[in-house]
Amino acid sequence: MRSATKLEGVQRPRSLEARIYAIYSSLSPAEKRLADVLLQYQMELPSYTAGELADKAHVSKATAARLIRTLGYKTYPDAKREIRTDQHWGSPRAGLADPDRAPSEKVSISTTVRMDLDNIRTTAEGLSDKTLEDVSNAIVKARRVWIMGLRSGYGLAHQAAHYFTLMKNDVQVLPAGGASYSHEIASIAKGDVLLIIAFRRRPRLLPTIIKEARGAGAVTVLITDLSAAASAKAAEHVLRCRCQSPSPFNSFVAALTIINYLAWSVATAMGEESLKRYEKIDRLVKLLDDVSTPQTNIGR
Repeated sequence: MRSATKLEGVQRPRSLEARIYAIYSSLSPAEKRLADVLLQYQMELPSYTAGELADKAHVSKATAARLIRTLGYKTYPDAKREIRTDQHWGSPRAGLADPDRAPSEKVSISTTVRMDLDNIRTTAEGLSDKTLEDVSNAIVKARRVWIMGLRSGYGLAHQAAHYFTLMKNDVQVLPAGGASYSHEIASIAKGDVLLIIAFRRRPRLLPTIIKEARGAGAVTVLITDLSAAASAKAAEHVLRCRCQSPSPFNSFVAALTIINYLAWSVATAMGEESLKRYEKIDRLVKLLDDVSTPQTNIGR
């Protein structure tokens, strides 16, 4: 009942995402696992029974029924009907209590920090050590690392590329220079790694791109959120992030943490090889880049 009263006296958000985000921090560990499954399979709920979703989350049917009521739905069939008619999936409007009204609730910096820390912690707890090790090893051994950031993943892709170019000789961001996907995907070969960063509202062509890269012999890695389905099935390795936010916008701090970890792990594994590249880059920065540095002899 603790969770169920969380939204009493307050207008309930309409979308499944917003309902879950509004009470997630107050849920029990079992309820959180089921909430994650609901988010992951929200576009396919008509295909599943409540019992099947409970099995996927390794929780009891009683827990499933309780969470459905806590989220404000009378029954699971009612939830499926409402979710099916939700027209704002993937939109910032889905995070609003009322998608037709501008946000008005004040958000504190402490709330934002608390939720971001929870995003990082929960994401880390859900990641497999073996998967992280396999991804790191693949990047270390890669002939070429391709990084594709789609929509909100675009900036993160360039951040990842910035890190990996400090250690690897051949790192490419896709698409580059306005080139077409077909030209660049055709260059992916065995021994390469394709790292894709893509969150909700992923392009429909993404599973096809991943399948083509795997068919060429590349190791495919997808950094995504809990809602990925077809693209996650197509990828060899999937690193799912929690992207909750007190605002209508997703938070990508957990994804950045994964990128930070992979860069650190790859640098450590490469050892002296990465150090030699650092030294070469440092020399070239002094020679070629016009950047400010702390002055050792001020006033000289």
